[in-house]
Amino acid sequence: MKRFEDLPENVRALILAKLGVELAAHNSPNVYHLAKIHQTDVMGVWREVCRKARQPVCTIPPAVTHAKQ
Repeated sequence: MKRFEDLPENVRALILAKLGVELAAHNSPNVYHLAKIHQTDVMGVWREVCRKARQPVCTIPPAVTHAKQ
């Protein structure tokens, strides 16, 4: 699995934008809430975001999981 930080900048931006779209579409404040809605774990949500962005699955950046509410 590739590290998120090793991906090209445009790919990282695309994946994060897709995550933002998913969060907004489900009115979720964070990835933990989104995982609860989808009855999965955070990695399951991340895999789905990468798939929807048509990118390989990579590690989750710390900023995504940092602000658990």
